[in-house]
Amino acid sequence: MSATVPPDRKTCRRGFTLIELLIVVGIIGILVGILIPVFQGAMQKAKQKSTMVDIGNIAKAISSYMTDMGGAPPSPAGNLDLDSEMYTELTPFHLARFPNRDQWGSVFQCWTGRDCAGLFGIEAGEVGPEDFLIQSLGRDRQDEGYAFDPSDPDNNFYVMQTMDDFNKDLIMWSGSWIRAPLHSSTR
Repeated sequence: MSATVPPDRKTCRRGFTLIELLIVVGIIGILVGILIPVFQGAMQKAKQKSTMVDIGNIAKAISSYMTDMGGAPPSPAGNLDLDSEMYTELTPFHLARFPNRDQWGSVFQCWTGRDCAGLFGIEAGEVGPEDFLIQSLGRDRQDEGYAFDPSDPDNNFYVMQTMDDFNKDLIMWSGSWIRAPLHSSTR
């Protein structure tokens, strides 16, 4: 009869030690800590870009309406709600999908004609009946109190440096950006 030899503990080792598992968990934690801010920034940048596209589409619809009707659509003088007269005038012919909220959930602010006077530092003499303003309040949903200065165009655009820059307003005046991040598409 042959005798069975007990297996050597070092040659039959299975699994990982507690130290090895803790090291792996620590490395994963460090990587997640590095990547989360990067993903958050990319997500906010995508929301900002999408909001800018929506504002541009609304501006094109207003311009199309003015071409067809000979004047600006009725001004909602603030919130661009789905029950506003502007909404009924622009849909579905001038704008099939009407985005009334920005990507952060705030209702777009919109003014047409003389209602634009006095807003964002724009004087009454600078506003005509076919002018319009569209504003997104940004990520924080607060009006930043921006005042447009046509003599200092560089002040109208800002460089994205921190997450707080996503709180800044996005404003288009009659198809031109007067408050937006500094990108090649805004100039």
